[in-house]
Amino acid sequence: MSYLFANIWILLGFSAFILTLKQVRLHLVHLSLFLIIVLYWASTLVAVDLEKAIFEAIKITALLPFSIMMSSLTKDQFMKLFRWFPYLGSFTAVVGIVFQMERQNRLESTLGYANALAIFLLITLLMTAFFYLKEARKGDFVLMTIQATGILLTFSRSVWVLWLISIAALFLFQEFRKRDMWLQIGTAHLLGFVVAALLKKDILFFLSRLQTIQPETSEFRMRLIYWKDSLSMIADHWWLGTGGGGWSVLQTQYQSEDYFVRFVHNHYLQLALDIGIFGPLLFIGIAVFLLYCSVVLIKSIQTATDHSTLIWIKGVLLTSAVLLLHAGFDFDFSFLFLFAVFLMFVAFIMVQSPDKATIVIQPNKFVKTILVTCIAAMIFFTSWVEIGKYYQTRGEDSVAAGDLQSAVQDYSTAQKWMPWAASVYYDKAKLYVLLGNKTGNRNEYLKGKAQVEQAIHRVPDEMLYQQLDEELSQFVVKE
Repeated sequence: MSYLFANIWILLGFSAFILTLKQVRLHLVHLSLFLIIVLYWASTLVAVDLEKAIFEAIKITALLPFSIMMSSLTKDQFMKLFRWFPYLGSFTAVVGIVFQMERQNRLESTLGYANALAIFLLITLLMTAFFYLKEARKGDFVLMTIQATGILLTFSRSVWVLWLISIAALFLFQEFRKRDMWLQIGTAHLLGFVVAALLKKDILFFLSRLQTIQPETSEFRMRLIYWKDSLSMIADHWWLGTGGGGWSVLQTQYQSEDYFVRFVHNHYLQLALDIGIFGPLLFIGIAVFLLYCSVVLIKSIQTATDHSTLIWIKGVLLTSAVLLLHAGFDFDFSFLFLFAVFLMFVAFIMVQSPDKATIVIQPNKFVKTILVTCIAAMIFFTSWVEIGKYYQTRGEDSVAAGDLQSAVQDYSTAQKWMPWAASVYYDKAKLYVLLGNKTGNRNEYLKGKAQVEQAIHRVPDEMLYQQLDEELSQFVVKE
């Protein structure tokens, strides 16, 4: 629901943007992103789970308006925007620490996933280092310390490795080849370690996790299995994929070992699974275009007046490379906030090279009317799904509170708003099982079986639905 709500606000903002703009800059990245969105919506036609496919398509759609709005910013506006990131990263880390927002002893904060928090904090730490290089503020030194503490407390091994590599990569930039600069960065990291050790009350808190950074670890071995199994699925669904969320439904048919993961832990493979082979090709095209433009800009900027711009082009190149590398080991870009950060970096580079594969459009009133009408239709549909998810969530809350009769009404309402949503029928089937257990009424179980059959009709390959149907069938026969 949070994603749906955020999308509505982005689309509303884009509507205001369209109505007030005089011209808009479009480039190849916008075209590639548009095609990815088209593929997500096209994949709903062949999706193994229409509900999940629609949800993923809605999520990804808002990225294009966001990217277009970012491309309208000036260089100075980008720098003001970047200036917030050191504070945002530190605030996120502090909130997680203060309110103990952890899972399995790993800091997650408001992002709800330790690895996603770790990569975000690494991005903000690198940005803070570039600001510290330029401005030498004591506040940035403190922010680096907080961010280093947060990264350590996530216990994210892959990000720790990228952390070491990215800090070493800073030495490749001439601007960072200063003894005092490295002394300050090193001190901030050392203080971050001390704070983390004090919070964990163990100076060797990192050691057990550090010792497992090797190819033989069970997690890395399992990810290799996910990737290998996903290739077979991609081979069978290479044209339009399985639709968003299809991997979680079909993985039991392709897995070589027993496991369940919602995502394949590789964004490039995830795109191929969701929308077919053209998805990762388009995304890789965006990445290559970003890296190419960055390198060209670095080579072309020689004057002292452009020194500050040169530093930030290098900074964006490094942070983007970190994001793209980690996307090969995890599902960072499934968190649209991180995807949006990447698109913001792309927009920044494109602003520095306004003539690179860019066109400027001055839409007239008719074009604006058409665009706003399309956006309004998307807002309407997203709001429709949001209302359906609201009633489904309210039904779950009612079940948790023990108010089963209210939950029946909530799920019935959700089904009216989202008749394609198999999960609502499954949730309602489980609810009838609870009612049957409570009252001993056989008819409740029959109602539950009718509901789960509706869920199976919509998603025939979902094992959870099949298992519940089989259990109910055996129970009804015994009765």
